[in-house]
Amino acid sequence: MIRNAMLTVAFSACVLGAATLCAQEAEGEAKPLRFEAMVRVLNLETQAGAAGLRVTLPSGQTVDAVSYKAYPYGSTFEADAGTQFRICFSPLTYAVVKGPAKFVPTAAEEWQKVQMKIDFGDVNTRVDDRALAGQFELVTPLGTFTDMNGMAKLHVGQDIALDKPVKGDDFSFRTLSGSAAFKGLHYTMNDMTQANAFSSIDAMGFSTSELTGRLGEVKMAIPSGNGAATDFSLTPGSQVKITRAKPQGSDNWVVSVLTLYANGEAKNYFCYVENRGEGYSTGELIDEVLPAEEEGELAEGEDGSLEGDGSLGDEDFDASAYGDIPDELNDFGDGALL
Repeated sequence: MIRNAMLTVAFSACVLGAATLCAQEAEGEAKPLRFEAMVRVLNLETQAGAAGLRVTLPSGQTVDAVSYKAYPYGSTFEADAGTQFRICFSPLTYAVVKGPAKFVPTAAEEWQKVQMKIDFGDVNTRVDDRALAGQFELVTPLGTFTDMNGMAKLHVGQDIALDKPVKGDDFSFRTLSGSAAFKGLHYTMNDMTQANAFSSIDAMGFSTSELTGRLGEVKMAIPSGNGAATDFSLTPGSQVKITRAKPQGSDNWVVSVLTLYANGEAKNYFCYVENRGEGYSTGELIDEVLPAEEEGELAEGEDGSLEGDGSLGDEDFDASAYGDIPDELNDFGDGALL
């Protein structure tokens, strides 16, 4: 009897210990990361004849960037062609940028949330695998990449930022590891994982968008009116074509969507008017074309502002904590995804 009581006590202790450990792990998983209070420039390389990297501080002062120095959030970074560098938010979260590029990093909630607002440039990112949903985001003229972790490559052409006619695919994204989601104008992409890639051509004023699958299977949700959404798998060669217009005197888009399999056959066609509420036929699916055989797989917060030039020098800075840049993030090639 005594032996049974001892076993019961031992078992209860094990259960309690396991429960405590699980609670601690759950608490640790739920705790958001805290990024550094300023962003730091490392590995700055400038080719002969290039102007390099300039930083316009929140105060309006413009300075030449220097490796190992840190600058406040809200600063504007402008890099010329022939310039490459790493911008660090923490030892395990950073971007390798190739000029020409222009972006503004911002932070909120005491550096627990970071956004990198990119006008144009080639930006290869590495985000701490422990980052929670929404902690690190890339904001582009075409939409926002969110829920990011792992490594990814992004190309945003200058014509998009300057609202000029675009020739060829001037916007592309590829996940190398980890995952990401994208919220674009009139579509979303969820659960992009390793080796997913897509590109987009967007005309002036975003009157048209033509998205093309490049790698893997990118899951899309496309609003089709009246609060409904149509699912589509953007596989290599398949496309989504979106045409938009705003009637005179209205802020609501009139949207027309056509989805195509890689072989050119139409999957869906529909149009709707935004914000018209239920019961309006303009928000309903007006046509759907299904091929006989589906193709399956083919088918502002804390900114850490300082006096002077707003930068922190390299005194007592340990660059070894940041490690080496993975080869994949140093490889920009010609901007192609493959």
